[in-house]
Amino acid sequence: MVNLSSFRALLVFATMAGWPDANALAQARPPAPSAPPEIPELPSQPYPPSFHPNFQWTYSCSRKLAAGCLMSCSSNPSASSVAAAEVWLGTNDVGSAPVPAVFYYLVYYNGSEYLTGTGFVQSTRNLACQALGMKVTYAGPPK
Repeated sequence: MVNLSSFRALLVFATMAGWPDANALAQARPPAPSAPPEIPELPSQPYPPSFHPNFQWTYSCSRKLAAGCLMSCSSNPSASSVAAAEVWLGTNDVGSAPVPAVFYYLVYYNGSEYLTGTGFVQSTRNLACQALGMKVTYAGPPK
């Protein structure tokens, strides 16, 4: 039978052997960009030629690293840490009849750098997008 003192010695050894080395500390995070960028220059036509925009919104986030700014269009997953976005509402010529559609172009922060993304939603039912924590900087006819 194992005596209690040898069990304690084994427990102390196992605990000490599992202690982290002083050099095994986590690495420092890379420095964050100082300010969110403006929306980069858009391609000459950021949406397909079959899309005909009727209205445009431009959004910006003034929070550091776009924390808490979110863009979500129905049936698509939401994008967090959005620094800037442009959204167009219009119709997309699909098949024999135009279908209501929303196209969007956004700049988001992924934790180390700013990236761009595009997407669209089209439906004969409801179309909706939400911009949470963002400021509307332009709303009107497409530029």
